[in-house]
Amino acid sequence: MIFITTVLGCAADFNQTRSRHAEEFPQKLTQKSQELVRVDEPLALDACIKIALENNLNIKIADIKGTLAGIDRNIAFSYFLPYVDVQVTRLNNDEQQLQKAMGNYLAMADQNITQSVISAQLAVFNPQTWFLYSAYKKGEDMQRLVEERVRQAIRLQVTALYMACLSQESSGKAIETSVEQAQALVKQTEAFRREGLILKSDLEGVKVFLSSQQNNLLDNQRLQKSTKAELMEAMGLSPLTVILLKGVPSLTVENEDLNQQIYEALVKRPEMKMSDTNIAVKEDAVKIAIAGFFPMVGLFTEYTNSSNSYQYYENIWSYGISGVLTVFDGFANIQEYKAAKQERTQAMIEREQQCLKIILEVIKARDLLDKAKDMRDLLSREADASSRSLREIEAQWDEGLVTASDKLKAASRNATAEANLALANYQYQVAAASMIDVMGLSGKE
Repeated sequence: MIFITTVLGCAADFNQTRSRHAEEFPQKLTQKSQELVRVDEPLALDACIKIALENNLNIKIADIKGTLAGIDRNIAFSYFLPYVDVQVTRLNNDEQQLQKAMGNYLAMADQNITQSVISAQLAVFNPQTWFLYSAYKKGEDMQRLVEERVRQAIRLQVTALYMACLSQESSGKAIETSVEQAQALVKQTEAFRREGLILKSDLEGVKVFLSSQQNNLLDNQRLQKSTKAELMEAMGLSPLTVILLKGVPSLTVENEDLNQQIYEALVKRPEMKMSDTNIAVKEDAVKIAIAGFFPMVGLFTEYTNSSNSYQYYENIWSYGISGVLTVFDGFANIQEYKAAKQERTQAMIEREQQCLKIILEVIKARDLLDKAKDMRDLLSREADASSRSLREIEAQWDEGLVTASDKLKAASRNATAEANLALANYQYQVAAASMIDVMGLSGKE
């Protein structure tokens, strides 16, 4: 009869794990956020970027991948080191082993024997190991470039969100001013209506304008809250944290020739350096495939110690040289060599693709920057003109020379112009940040 006993461990309660994490993680995140972001201390753009570079989860993941690449390189280096093996065996026999010889039984070994063996091997000619280590070393360098590019992307993301928050705050202030003006206009219009100086439709139009501006203000406040939550998330902090921003930074791009900007991008962008490194890795793969046709030569030595008293030499040293040459895998080696050459060619073509992509990115970023600058200048002049027009209309209103409809149009036009100018300033700063990013200058002094 066969008895089977099964021992079960404690099953994991994933519902409990999820509940505990859902409770602990927000608390820890909120505590860290309150330590880094204080309600009474506005943060400048550089401070936000610094916090993001230290806490953004994408950057932490990239750092871990970089560490793993370094570990892989260390593993590849271990192939150059000698391999040492220690083995100890103990043999116990209930009867001493005897062997018949010339009609008698003679003992050939002790009844109990302990034997220890220390062996070491060292590869002295294995080209595949050399090229493999070179490839892993380049892979580590490539991962560093990936980390650099991730940091640049986070800089751009934080900059864009920071500018969006400031733009929305500026628009909000303009809308608040417009609401106050609309409220004052409603009071004046109601007074004129009571005296029969204006039509009821004019009064209703002014009230609709007031409601519209109040709705715009509410939308703006909701948008500010949402955008600041996105900014906090990009900084690796709690989206519920309240943050104050210090002011509008001045991002500028040198007025260089487009061809010069393209050249700088092709030289400085991490993606191009990664493409160059990838080609070098594929070249190492070709060398590894070629090295597969060569023999692998190694040295070995072995030290044996035995407690067998019947053995004349208690300690024995063995050493020599060994070589292995693959013969029947030749067809596979040839195909691996052909594949490695094709992969190298593919890497070269991918570098050309990356080059064209970056050229196009620079052209588009330059176009957007020029458009943003022209639009900012145009809207600045429009805002000045609408502001002067509003002052003139208000003066004429005080003298009874214009209607409520004229003043309403002027107020609405001025509010729109100020909001558009604030948005244009934001768009220009984002366009400048994008131009800096595509040129590979993000984070450079």
